[in-house]
Amino acid sequence: MSKAQETQTAKCFSKAAQSYSQHANVQKQAADILFSRLTQQNSELGAVRMFPRLLDLGCGPHENFHRLNAFTNHYVGADLSLAMLASAENTTNSVCCDMDKLAIQSNCIDLVFSNFAIQWSNSPQALFAQLYEVLKKEGRVLLSSVLDGSLNEIDSAWRAIDQCGHINSFYSLSTLKSFALQAGFEVTWADEALLIDSYDTPLKALRSVKNIGANDVKTASRRQGLLGKSAYAQLLSSYPESKNGFDVSYQVGFLELRK
Repeated sequence: MSKAQETQTAKCFSKAAQSYSQHANVQKQAADILFSRLTQQNSELGAVRMFPRLLDLGCGPHENFHRLNAFTNHYVGADLSLAMLASAENTTNSVCCDMDKLAIQSNCIDLVFSNFAIQWSNSPQALFAQLYEVLKKEGRVLLSSVLDGSLNEIDSAWRAIDQCGHINSFYSLSTLKSFALQAGFEVTWADEALLIDSYDTPLKALRSVKNIGANDVKTASRRQGLLGKSAYAQLLSSYPESKNGFDVSYQVGFLELRK
């Protein structure tokens, strides 16, 4: 991503460093699915498979450190936000860097784990090529990513106010798979799931994205400034309600890749 985009995205995540763990409910659901995949493989092997060097890409406040540490002899976390890294209990072996400019040498990583992160890449196609480069032969990538079709409720509410872009656009799972194949990977597992977080008010639903730092919207559309009281009331009243309350839904893709 450009320097300006990198700075703005880092600022958003840094502001959410203290609130992230409390509000990252869907991210935790996605992580559980990824760990289920790791556990399933271990069951088939009959033992815990150890990865000598593991990269947790987009690790945030090291949410998954303890679970990942059971699968590796050497954990390295990488994140764009220094505040996210600093807010973690364990800041050992952390690298603050843009995932599009990985500060990792070639052929040194056995497993790249990435949960809810690669959607922030400015060029996933180039990112997959980088991941292929840093992995050892037979190395693996296990990731989840937000897909197109996500945040429809927020988009619907805002469209009652204006036609500007208030959510980011995301890739489809098939497109991410094609990027991985172009980089040279074998796709050994692919899946997709609709993960939903529900709130008791539309205000909490709208604020949920900011609470996890995912409110940096990259759009060419011209967006208006602060809303007046009547427009804000209209925004809240336009938020769709389900039987569970006010949902924030994410279409999430999962991939396992092998070099």
